[in-house]
Amino acid sequence: MAANDTTRSPHATLDWRPLDGLGWNEIAEAFRLCYDGYLIPIRMTAPQMAARFAAEDLDMQASGIALVDGKVAAIGMVARRGRLSRLAAFGVSTGFRGKGVASQVLDRLVHESTARSDARVELEVFDHNHPAVKLYERFGFARIDRLIGFEKPVPNAQLDAATPELSSPDILVELMHEEKTDDLPWQLQPVTLARLEAPWQVICNADALALVDFSRETAIEVRMIHVQRGSRRQGHARALLSIIEGLAGERPIRVPQLIPARYQAFAEALGFTPLEHYQFRMAR
Repeated sequence: MAANDTTRSPHATLDWRPLDGLGWNEIAEAFRLCYDGYLIPIRMTAPQMAARFAAEDLDMQASGIALVDGKVAAIGMVARRGRLSRLAAFGVSTGFRGKGVASQVLDRLVHESTARSDARVELEVFDHNHPAVKLYERFGFARIDRLIGFEKPVPNAQLDAATPELSSPDILVELMHEEKTDDLPWQLQPVTLARLEAPWQVICNADALALVDFSRETAIEVRMIHVQRGSRRQGHARALLSIIEGLAGERPIRVPQLIPARYQAFAEALGFTPLEHYQFRMAR
């Protein structure tokens, strides 16, 4: 979450434009402007933006950009599922930071959430983005979880690349529904995973499954490792991870900062090291 404005200013007159009046190229460009120079670099193409809106239930009418004198000043992207909503992206472009724009836009988004009678609105923000954390706390958001990322280097020994069983995320989603998985961040909820498309795929071994993207050149990205109940603590996750390592070549295995802190011991037992920064999951 890129917002870093803790001040209010009466001078900036915002022209709010819902995203349903814009094309994907315009939305992607506004996103780029508002995340330029962000703590964690983020870039999204128009097709990637469209896919994200579909997977995460982003609401084109509730989301929008703020213009000041015709220039993109801020973007706010809101996802909605029933009476739950999430501030999925919130950023201010470089020339408007520190001028009260973030406060004005967030005030608008919070009031619209209240008008919809949302039961909860949540967001994620990196721990070292102190101005943004303070801004959200000022608007009533409280920390409800800590989301950690992990990395595992390639092993020193050369592993045989076993032929894995691959499938779409559907099999993982079905298991999560059956087992009534505990409260998870929006991006890991079954309804989100069910809409993920290639290059995401599920790799299976015995009763362990992993959601993996093998397409990246710099690292293998793993979003989730799941072992069926009744088969845990039997080495299935470790065996599956060995298969993934064999397919990784020289690429490290990386897990984004989406994993609730309660799973940290499990990840470290598999040989993963926590990334330097984590995210606060916040809600009001």
